Amino acid sequence: MVENRAFKIGIVAGEESGQLLATELIQALNGLVGQPVTLIGVGGEKLEAMGLKSIFDPAEIALTGVSAVVKTLPKLIIRIRQTAETIINEKPDCLLLIDSPDFSLRVAKRVKAAMPDLPIVKYVAPTVWAWRPERAAKMAAYIDEILAILPFEPETMQKLGGPKTHYVGHRLMSDSDLNAVWEHNSEKTLAGDGTVNLLVLPGSRNGEINALMDEFGNTVQLLHERGNKLKIYLPTLPRLEQHVHRYTAAWPVSPIITTDRQSQIEAYKQSDVALAASGTVTLELALAGVPAISCYRIDPIMKLAKSLITTWSAALPNIIVDRPIIKEFYEEFVRAGALARSIEELATPDIGARQYVMDGYRKVREKMAVDKDASHHSAEIIASLLNHAKP
Repeated sequence: MVENRAFKIGIVAGEESGQLLATELIQALNGLVGQPVTLIGVGGEKLEAMGLKSIFDPAEIALTGVSAVVKTLPKLIIRIRQTAETIINEKPDCLLLIDSPDFSLRVAKRVKAAMPDLPIVKYVAPTVWAWRPERAAKMAAYIDEILAILPFEPETMQKLGGPKTHYVGHRLMSDSDLNAVWEHNSEKTLAGDGTVNLLVLPGSRNGEINALMDEFGNTVQLLHERGNKLKIYLPTLPRLEQHVHRYTAAWPVSPIITTDRQSQIEAYKQSDVALAASGTVTLELALAGVPAISCYRIDPIMKLAKSLITTWSAALPNIIVDRPIIKEFYEEFVRAGALARSIEELATPDIGARQYVMDGYRKVREKMAVDKDASHHSAEIIASLLNHAKP
């Protein structure tokens, strides 16, 4: 049982996905402690609906790529100091960090120096398995617990001398819509008549779309010229819809562009193969049973730091099962000819490529299975920390 008193939680959640994770966790925690916790820190509309008064707009720290961080560095430094000072002054019972690690971990370091007994929890492990592994040991000085959403992360963190890490599961594993799509797609039989139901996922940021959509358009053109009967689904975010329309206007086959989650789920169900920007979406595609190829063009400044990248793959399903399930294309290798050939292979039922991917996806689901959903597992760990924290 959790001590019956009002708890105050410091929180930092910059991106939309992180705010969703935070909201689900806080809802589960409220159920465990028997009353709503008080929130202080940085977050968006979902957390504000739960009582948070964000210190500033979380969009300021929802940055991707080294270039974006460098451009806003002076302001970020001010926001780090402001956030740390607010949390220290409010004296929370726990500090919960979700995303924006370049920001949130610096806040944690300042807060821990001022409040050494405060439990500090990082939900979603920083990708020390992909680059800058030395960060793991440094975090051990100011992070008490890491709640990992990928099954290989506790072992990796232990090997690197990082903080105590628990695998709590991934929220996508308990997504009933996604699980229903998996059941459908895992039994799907393709027509084998040249029909290609193609899912195009160019990313959730303007930079990703700008880097990939010209070549994605060339790929669609080539598939069309080769006589494939295309039907194209392109789920995106409302704020990106017009930007995507500008790129697809000249495509020989007009995509079905949608902006709501239910339409995205339906697109997963109807699609035979996906052409996707590299990222978390590759894991969602694996759990939905949509064979995919993944593409990425690196941030210009990040190219200079390629030597710091230590992972052999950027596709999460590949890393989880330690084998190349999803074919990946990077930089100059993102070319229409190669992408079109790979799409045709995955859309052909009798050559084995599709079955290889689907067998790999089954292994991903096995590796990620847990006995309870991620938010409740995480809430139980935080509740235990609250029980032992000094009031």
